[in-house]
Formats: sequence, structure tokens, C-alpha cells
Amino acid sequence: MIYIDAIIYSNLITILVIGFTLTYMIAKIPNFAHGTYAVIGGYVTFTLAEIFNLNPYLGIPLAFLIVGLITLLQYYLVIRPMIRLRASILSLMIATIAMEIILSAFIGIYVEYISRNYGKYGVYPSAFIFRGRDFKIFDLPGILVVSTVILISLVLLLHIMLTRSKIGIALRALVEDSELASNLGINTDLLNALAWFLIGGLAGMAGSMFPLYIQVTPLTGTYLIITIFAGSMLGGIYSIYGAIVGGYIMGLTETFGVIFLADILGVWVTAYRLLISLSILIAILLVLPKGISGLLESYIESRILKRISR
Repeated sequence: MIYIDAIIYSNLITILVIGFTLTYMIAKIPNFAHGTYAVIGGYVTFTLAEIFNLNPYLGIPLAFLIVGLITLLQYYLVIRPMIRLRASILSLMIATIAMEIILSAFIGIYVEYISRNYGKYGVYPSAFIFRGRDFKIFDLPGILVVSTVILISLVLLLHIMLTRSKIGIALRALVEDSELASNLGINTDLLNALAWFLIGGLAGMAGSMFPLYIQVTPLTGTYLIITIFAGSMLGGIYSIYGAIVGGYIMGLTETFGVIFLADILGVWVTAYRLLISLSILIAILLVLPKGISGLLESYIESRILKRISR
């Protein structure tokens, strides 16, 4: 059961890390609202399951669409105007923190509304989990199979898009140099909008699956963002492929780490599992600031230089 939980958590964290890394590659800022996007996805699943009594898995495509539209709105109302005004990276980063606060406030309003109108029917939106509504495949939880299939499909689709499609090539050009890409005739505004929609959609999709694995609250995003950030830094914040590796390592490390510490120190330590991600994040910033992908690039460059020097 521990291994199953570790795989599920790692699958979902990796999807979130991919979106977070994509944001940094395009906008050159860490998006601190990313964890809150996932919480919105979780409440989409809550609404379908508790209010409309539908299958929780229907929340996956709906959360992708809703959260994708929210991030698209964020891009057009906040990010794009600030970029056009040549706002600094610090200002853009603060703007994402402001968006996180605003979105959290809306989640709080929604929770209050549901509590007042549906609390008498036994609906409690402040904390919820739907493990009991999951299906089984060969005695394995359905969320294990679904999250694994979605992650593998996502990785394959991203690889094909980035290497084989015109949109992917244009996106890579945008990441390298947005001004040059614009001069070459690429519609950078449309491409940015598409990327932000995809970023939000992925976060919402991952968040919609969390209630089938862990308890979700309005504060879940605040805890998730540390793990997401650490996973992105570990993989190399400029690499999608690094994000996949970093996200999975963080998910496994956090899950097995807290179990190991609980065996040694006691169950009380599980309340502080966030310290594992924080410790790894600090270590990465001190020892490996460019992440795994940066280390690999440095190794390849050194090998090339040695061959040239011969």
C-alpha cells in the first residue's frame, strides 16, 4: 500500500511540476499560484461528486477546461499587460502571489457558500476525500491506473509536440528568444495564451485527482507549492524532461521520507512532512542550483571540450 501511495503521489506531483516548469520557461517567473490551481481542480471534483452526485473522474476533463480558462484570464488581465509595461521579474512574481491570494479568497467564499446551503445535507467542503468512491482494477485503486496512464500519455504527447509539431517548435523558439520568434513571424501572443491555458489545465487536471488519494482542503495548494517548486528546481527549472525526473524523485522522496522518519521518531512527525521538501529545496539551491538537467549539460559540455582538446 505504501508503494501504491508513493506512485500515485509522484504521478500527480510530476504533472504539477511539468506545468510549473513550463510557466518558468515561458514567463521566466515562478508562478506561486500554481498550487492553488490544483485546489480549484479538487473543488471541481468535489462539486460533481457531492453536489451533482456524479462520478468523481468526470472532474478531470472539466477541471482541465475550467482551470485552463482561469489561467488564460490571468494571462490576459495581469501577466500580458505587465510584460508590455516591461515589469520586472520581481513584480511579475509578486503578481502571481497576489493571484494566489485572490484565488484562495474565492475558494474560501465558495466553501462558505456550500457550507451554508448544503451543510444540512451532510456536505462538508472544508475537507474532503473520495477514496471510498474509487473503483478497483485487480485489487488496485483506480486512481493508480488512471494517474499513471495520464502521466505517461502526457509525457509522450509533450515529447511529440515539442519535437515533431510546428506548435512545439514555435514554443521552443519562444522560450529561447521571444523577440526573435516574433520577428520570424511567430504569433507569440497566441502561443503564450495557449501555453498558459495548458499550464492551468494540467494543474487543474492533477488537482481533480487529488481527492481520490488524499484529503483536500482550501490550504492544500499552500503546502503543494513547496514540493512543486523543489521538484522543478531539482529537475532543472528550464527543462521539461528534467521536471519529469525531478517531480517523480520529489514525490517518492517525500512519501518514503516521512514514513522513515515516522518509524524512527513517531507518527507525530507526519504533520511536518513539508520540512522534507523544504530541506531538499534548500540543499538544491546550495549544492545543485541548475538541477539535474544542468548537471547533465555540464557533463556533456566537458566531454565535448575534452574531445576537441585532443
